[in-house]
Amino acid sequence: MPTGLFIDAATGQTFERELTADEIATTTESEADRLARLNAEALANRRAAFQVEADPLFFGWQRNENTEQEWIDKVAEIRARYPYA
Repeated sequence: MPTGLFIDAATGQTFERELTADEIATTTESEADRLARLNAEALANRRAAFQVEADPLFFGWQRNENTEQEWIDKVAEIRARYPYA
């Protein structure tokens, strides 16, 4: 049974005890929910990074200001930085 760390309000001392079924139900995230949350965070982080870092390189490549490889490398870097679960 999982345990949790609690604080006694009267004394301020910490103690550990087993969690109740209700506590477990409200604090435990299912594996599917955890993966969905991680993937949503990665997607949001990727979108922000693409806008700030990769998109300018793409448009610079279109204007012959930098190379296609610079843009491709930046995209790969962002994908490695924010992987999907």
